[in-house]
This record gives sequence, C-alpha cells and structure tokens, in this order.
Amino acid sequence: MDKFQRKLRILIATGSTIGFLGGWALLAHAGKPVSTVATGSTGTTATTVQSVNLKPLDFNALESGTSSINVQSFAPPPSFQSFGGMRLRTGGS
Repeated sequence: MDKFQRKLRILIATGSTIGFLGGWALLAHAGKPVSTVATGSTGTTATTVQSVNLKPLDFNALESGTSSINVQSFAPPPSFQSFGGMRLRTGGS
C-alpha cells in the first residue's frame, strides 16, 4: 500500500505542476485586448471615437422631486413577529 500511495502522490504532484505551467502558458499567449487605435488602408493610424448624445441632468429638479426621470421607490420589507420565549430545543447528547 505504501508504494501505491507514493506513486499516487507523485502522479498528483506531476499533474498539478503540468496543469499550473500549462495554464500559465495559455494565459501568457492569450489574445490581447483590442486597442483603440485603428489602422487605415494607407498604413496610417487613426483614433476612432464614438460620441454619445446625452441630455444633461438637472440636479435642482432631482432634489425637489419634479424630475422627468421615473425613479421607483421601494417599500420597506415586511416586519416579522417575534415569538417571545418560544424556542426550538433539541435533546442533545
């Protein structure tokens, strides 16, 4: 049994080491995130920026509550009744 345990431990240690190094190599060679610089057909680089039209917030309207933004208010959670001195007890050992 001692030889079997020793072989099993060696197999687990070898598998763990190979798995760690293999995962490390996969992460090292993984694709890099896409950059924001695009290359044109002429070989020059151009930066692409997308603009978004957003309406500015009216902070005074938010504080007074007359905002056009629909904000949902949440009801408080229901309160639970306490049963006072009633407890569940087990006999124990």
